Amino acid sequence: KKKMYEYLGQFKPVYTMELPNSQSPVALELWTKEVIKLKEKLESHFEVTITDEAVREQVKIMNNVRRALKEFYSLCKNEPVPMLGQDMFKILYGSTYKFDKANLAGEIHALTEKIQKEYEENPNKYPKAPRILVTGCPIGGNAMKVVKSIEANGGNVVCFENCGGAKSVDELVDENAEDIYQAIADRYLNIGCSCMTPNENRLKLMGRLLEEYKIDAVVEVILQACHTYNVEAYQIKQFVTSKGLPYMCVETDYSSSDVGQLNTRCAAFIEML
Repeated sequence: KKKMYEYLGQFKPVYTMELPNSQSPVALELWTKEVIKLKEKLESHFEVTITDEAVREQVKIMNNVRRALKEFYSLCKNEPVPMLGQDMFKILYGSTYKFDKANLAGEIHALTEKIQKEYEENPNKYPKAPRILVTGCPIGGNAMKVVKSIEANGGNVVCFENCGGAKSVDELVDENAEDIYQAIADRYLNIGCSCMTPNENRLKLMGRLLEEYKIDAVVEVILQACHTYNVEAYQIKQFVTSKGLPYMCVETDYSSSDVGQLNTRCAAFIEML
């Protein structure tokens, strides 16, 4: 990916941050410096001054967005579910393309209230079904075929631990930290991404989600060439099966050539449940 940015930098301004691959104190120190260097690069490029007060204000705005998104997807703790997983993910994924962050939290709250009201009026819109947690790689675009296949064959995707799901919004930045840049660095370094080693934070979050959402089974989505998640799938399988839960790993890409195979595998997996 870093090599790709070298080529991209030939026709667009690109700034690459040096991400450490652990969550040690030394890694936090390095990553904090990288966050500050990015701030300085932005100041230079756009000829502006970024004050600590302005950063704190944006931290509060983004924390509000994270809280709103958590409240939104927490609706699927209900049984039966108030919405399909594929519809839930459209909001989680689509929110990243909304640049008016100051008003985004309010929009999400309004949507949450609307869905909650509809659910109270008709709680049986979607029948009870095995509750599936999806983990692994990002699944925006055509990779949503996995979620659609699960739900077309009798399952309910009630939680996304993968990139773009709970993993992305679970932790907040400490708004009152003395060093706001270290607080930002600490929050992002704590994300349980598969590039981290060891990646204990991913297991910690997953364990909590398995309980909170009363998960019946886990489906891991691996996109071809995402080698870190592919290697880590073995550890995730061990963790999930140690909880007494079924686990299935699906390796796919952004094409639609394997939709038939996906349907067959998902149908058999859910029938087993």
